[in-house]
Amino acid sequence: MSKFEANVSLFIITFFAAIQYVFLKNIPDTISHFAYLTITNGIGFVLVFMVFFGELLRLDKAQIFQSFLLSLELFAYNIFMLLGTTKVDATVSACVLSSNFMFIPLLNLILFKMKPKKNVLAAIPVALLGLFMFMGLNIRLLASLYIFYLGIADLFFAVYILTTDRLTSKSNPAILAMGQLFFNFLFSAATWVIQSAMEKSTLAIPTDSAFWGSVLFISLFIRGLYGIVQVYAQRYVSAFSTSLIFSTEILMTMLMSPVLAAIFGTEREEATLMKFFGGALLVMGILISDANFCDFVKEKIKHA
Repeated sequence: MSKFEANVSLFIITFFAAIQYVFLKNIPDTISHFAYLTITNGIGFVLVFMVFFGELLRLDKAQIFQSFLLSLELFAYNIFMLLGTTKVDATVSACVLSSNFMFIPLLNLILFKMKPKKNVLAAIPVALLGLFMFMGLNIRLLASLYIFYLGIADLFFAVYILTTDRLTSKSNPAILAMGQLFFNFLFSAATWVIQSAMEKSTLAIPTDSAFWGSVLFISLFIRGLYGIVQVYAQRYVSAFSTSLIFSTEILMTMLMSPVLAAIFGTEREEATLMKFFGGALLVMGILISDANFCDFVKEKIKHA
């Protein structure tokens, strides 16, 4: 896989992440979030296992620990994401959750003593301004407790991206993908059982077709395909660039909204001029973060 193919692959899975919200609306409010995580992680693991079961012959203790570590980070991300999104508008939630890229340079500096490059530092304010424009430049929203939860989720996802970046060059991506799904299934199931015991409720699962259609989409494209493609692609794309690509999810959601509304009858996302400018700034931030693009621009200016 080349760097270009890796970037395209990351944009493709970001597209699937962007349209997942249509399917998430088919999940009843009465079902536990942990039940949903248990079912989707379980099915996702089975699907990935059926494709890559032969890779388990190369399994070792190090990769088991690595999968466990990645699973903990993802599980923590999901917990704080669920806490934050319960009382925050979907568009605002998506914007805040797309801001994890701003933690990457700081974490790299603290954990690995890696100083951020100038183009990376320049990309952060440009991309952040783009996201704030999606939010209507409403700074007061940042004072909300639920926004704080989403910020913690961002931090855990940034740590997850950095950990993936460090491990993919040394470990088998297929094993890491399977391991993450397996451990997340165990974590979710255990939490679901504990929650049911505390609330004295049953472990009931909905039986309607709309719910299971959503579960299959999430299991296949988000739990399965997304996890596999990410760990493979991050061998060739930096952690910061990966997180910036993922931040375009909100832009793809807006652009696909008319199509999804026509197909599924969902509410159409309002496309305003400010949001388009925000999207343009987000794309500009991605380009600025790419050292090759910056070198190309400098070369063109030099010979102009």
